[in-house]
Amino acid sequence: MTRFCCGAGCTALALAGLTALLAAQAPSGNAITLLTLNQPPCATLTEKSVIRAKLAYHLADAEQSAYGFSVSIKFQSTNPRMTFSDGVQGQATVTARHDTLTLEYPVAAIRRNDRLQRPVTCYFYLHRYMAPGRSVVLAKTGAITFQECQ
Repeated sequence: MTRFCCGAGCTALALAGLTALLAAQAPSGNAITLLTLNQPPCATLTEKSVIRAKLAYHLADAEQSAYGFSVSIKFQSTNPRMTFSDGVQGQATVTARHDTLTLEYPVAAIRRNDRLQRPVTCYFYLHRYMAPGRSVVLAKTGAITFQECQ
């Protein structure tokens, strides 16, 4: 489980360290890394919450696709072998072999879904499209679980 602190100093320090690590170890394969997250892990997500994440991704030199690539956020369902999101929200088309991008996802889109596991857990994925509407996962982040603190 990935946890993030939410203070500005902690975020800046973590981001500086992660940026240095990424620069020192440029990935040779497919990779996706969560750089920042606007929701602390103990947040109680409400219908008005919006998850905002800055991500770095890298496509391996050998990766090719006539249909393109994307980055997305998906939520753990009550079926342990399945993640989901509703519609194309929280999805961004990849336009470069490596870059950073920001994804936003309104919690209202999934909050009342009966398939949503509690506590809310999400992942970020790097996808290669095989055909329109059909993709395979190339890389993913670890689980981010939002504990509902008292």
